[in-house]
Amino acid sequence: MNESQLVTFLTVAQYKSYSKAAIMLEVTQPTITSRIKTLEEILDCSLFERNGHEIILTREGELFTDYAHNILSYMDYSREIPKMLKNPSIKIGFTPGYSYSFITEVLKTIQAVKDIDIQIIEGHDSVSLNERALAGEIDLIFTREILTNTPDITSEYLFDNNLVCVLPSDHRLSNKHILSTSDLKGETVLSYKRNSTLWRMIDKQLLGAKNITRVDVDNNEMLLKAVEDGIGIGIIPRLGIDNYCKPEIAVRKITEIDNIPNKVYVQYRETSQMKGIAKKVIYAIINHRYSAVT
Repeated sequence: MNESQLVTFLTVAQYKSYSKAAIMLEVTQPTITSRIKTLEEILDCSLFERNGHEIILTREGELFTDYAHNILSYMDYSREIPKMLKNPSIKIGFTPGYSYSFITEVLKTIQAVKDIDIQIIEGHDSVSLNERALAGEIDLIFTREILTNTPDITSEYLFDNNLVCVLPSDHRLSNKHILSTSDLKGETVLSYKRNSTLWRMIDKQLLGAKNITRVDVDNNEMLLKAVEDGIGIGIIPRLGIDNYCKPEIAVRKITEIDNIPNKVYVQYRETSQMKGIAKKVIYAIINHRYSAVT
């Protein structure tokens, strides 16, 4: 079984035609036929059957499709091994809403493991990060949406990253320990990445707040600075708050928003390089969560 046979199989499955597959792969139709026949002999089953003018997958062919995709992915990853040995690197993806101290904790942990190049990537949301992890573009991701039915990717739940309201410590609402959306009447609400899935859930709950003004900023740190300067109040995940901001900023729950699920999952591809690093990152992050953020 080789790469050309697998690519040919998937191309025939996509176009439901040997002749179209031959055109797409720029080979002769007998070559397509020969590759499929050899693959069927190796697997000891028929992969295609004719349905009128179309070539369709058999039940065995349908089952083999996922295996073919995975085998080709592993082949692509294996080509990166020489490069990894010469210049080992790791790409880490975060959804928006993590403080610099949280990300720094991850960087320190990885640096302590071995000499390795690190690239930090902020995704638009969990969906886009998950897609990039599946495509092999990112090695380890922190997201709120768990990947399922992906045997080559490990997903581990870390903890809940509840949404909170941040406001100046001298704000009129800082005297209340728990807020409701009705308390936000007339307020300026700061946000970032408002077109993300998480913020669409927040906006649904904010329908109960009347006459609010919206200000969308570029990132978590800009939001916190705007709150410190009294421009408005913000809604961010708990782990988006740096320790140095606490004297100037009050943190309060908003009842309706506190119920929005925002779990943190760490997900990584099962390779010998990533396994050890991921475990150390997980332990460091859990320690950070329960010591640095209270």
